[in-house]
Amino acid sequence: MNVRSKEEITEHYSMQETMQAIESFYQTGDKSYISPDRMHINDGKNTALLMPAFYGDYYATKLVGVAPENSQAGKDTIHGLMILHNRKTMEPLLLCDAIAITALRTGALGGLGMSYLAKKDAKTLGIIGTGTQGWSHLQSALVARDIEEVHIFNRTREKAEDFKERAEETFPNVTFSVSTAETLVRASDIIVTTTTSSKPVLPHLSPSEWTGKLLVGVGSFRPDMQEISDDVLQHADDIYVDAPSALHESGDMIRAKALRSNLENAWDLEKIITEQHSPTAPEEKLIVFKSVGASIFDLVVFQSVYEKLYQ
Repeated sequence: MNVRSKEEITEHYSMQETMQAIESFYQTGDKSYISPDRMHINDGKNTALLMPAFYGDYYATKLVGVAPENSQAGKDTIHGLMILHNRKTMEPLLLCDAIAITALRTGALGGLGMSYLAKKDAKTLGIIGTGTQGWSHLQSALVARDIEEVHIFNRTREKAEDFKERAEETFPNVTFSVSTAETLVRASDIIVTTTTSSKPVLPHLSPSEWTGKLLVGVGSFRPDMQEISDDVLQHADDIYVDAPSALHESGDMIRAKALRSNLENAWDLEKIITEQHSPTAPEEKLIVFKSVGASIFDLVVFQSVYEKLYQ
């Protein structure tokens, strides 16, 4: 069995490749995969997640622990391992830090949402939450659109400043600024929320101030988590999800179903990609894309990483 570190994965595999791998998976139309809903085990504020998947010649398992209060100690909130197996023999092929795969696939899902749903001339990005997922969505936004300006907000300003400094060194042609949540939303064409908050993190603005924006919600993955405020969920013109499981796993979507009708029919990423769907007049709408991830996305990305490294 091969072993690769988080740094080795991110060094050899790009966000653009990740987005292409997931998009190609749906474009093939092959539905012969097994991807059960993830198993949640709650331990106080912490959560253990078990995510198996089967597809093609491979079987993968991901075990992840989420500890939201780690951020207060300057530690990552997510830790875990992922193993890729030969599907026929079940022999392990590759072990790696699950955070690298999770960051790539989550950023890629949000990036595909941006590619298909954001207005074509989107130039400004707002990121709420400056952890691993904030960084991966910065990467994917730069793939999806010609982003020129990025606004950053974190409840701990020092972390936002650190994120800004790292981003300026990595992407010198983009302008970065630390903003309030209100300024961020008003100034951004695309807004990404990447927190593990149980309470909405968005400011209360008038519906007209949300017009022309795409909101990508990433952080809420449990029923007791909600990043997106009720007024946004109520007034959004269109709501999309990465996978049907988002409708019952995320507090954002559970709340949205209570506030509006027919959300069970929300388009998911598979339908968006296979039908090459783009919303009509996105510059006149508030569009929400909610992502929680699924084990099949992890496997598609992990398989692609493995084949690039070893075949």
